[in-house]
Amino acid sequence: MDWNDLKVFLAIARAGTLAGAARTLGMNHSTVFRRLNRMESDLGVALFNRQPDGYVLTPAGERMAELGRQADQTLQQIERELAGRDIAPAGKVRVTTAPNIAHSLLPPLVLGLRRTHPEIVVEISVGDADYDLNRREADIALRATTRPPAHLIGRKVMSLDWWIHGARSGNAAVPSGVDELAGFPLIGADAAMLRVEAFQWLESTCADSIVARANDLTTMAELAATGLGLALLPSDQQSENLRRLFKVPHLKGELWLLTHPDLREVRRIRVVWDALLVGLDGA
Repeated sequence: MDWNDLKVFLAIARAGTLAGAARTLGMNHSTVFRRLNRMESDLGVALFNRQPDGYVLTPAGERMAELGRQADQTLQQIERELAGRDIAPAGKVRVTTAPNIAHSLLPPLVLGLRRTHPEIVVEISVGDADYDLNRREADIALRATTRPPAHLIGRKVMSLDWWIHGARSGNAAVPSGVDELAGFPLIGADAAMLRVEAFQWLESTCADSIVARANDLTTMAELAATGLGLALLPSDQQSENLRRLFKVPHLKGELWLLTHPDLREVRRIRVVWDALLVGLDGA
């Protein structure tokens, strides 16, 4: 049995409602509901009677609550006896993010972590595709999004603007605003990147001007740097070979630090989470 599921069960038993248990645990209502259903399915027995005004323990649930409270007390005793001991966080923590963020923001933060917590090994999974935190494909995600998934917990660490960029070298004419953009060659996004709202806008307004496509921002930036076309890139994208021409006013983005609720209190993950939060806040 997963002890985390038992904690959810005990919280529901105490609160009498899923909402009350979710508040106590700091979880989503849907996560509490899913955990309870999984536990009852694994045990093959109903632990609660669902009633209009809340959840009432069945006889099997009452016995489970009795045994669960004993287990809870034992674990609390273990925590009390270990409190104050210097148990250093150690192990692997996998962080996933897009290439431009991995290149520009993460290296100094990982170096700082290495100095303060040498027993933690940070693994960086680079890609614009979303790794599944439910399946532990990553422990922490640093994602550019304005709609973070409801099943994850997180913090917004940065606001992003979107700019049209051109090659720094050369004297070719460039647009001065959005109204002139359709008359110039553009670097677009492939099908996978069209989930991003900014590229949906570019596709809907300037599709006929797109001369090449890519599935990551760094490649778009390098294509634009050759003079092939102009690129729409977020403000965290930096390249010495590019110059910003103008900001697209109505396009706004956010950078979020995300993890699964079940992982937040794993000590090594919490250490990396806190270091990234502090470091990115000053970036």
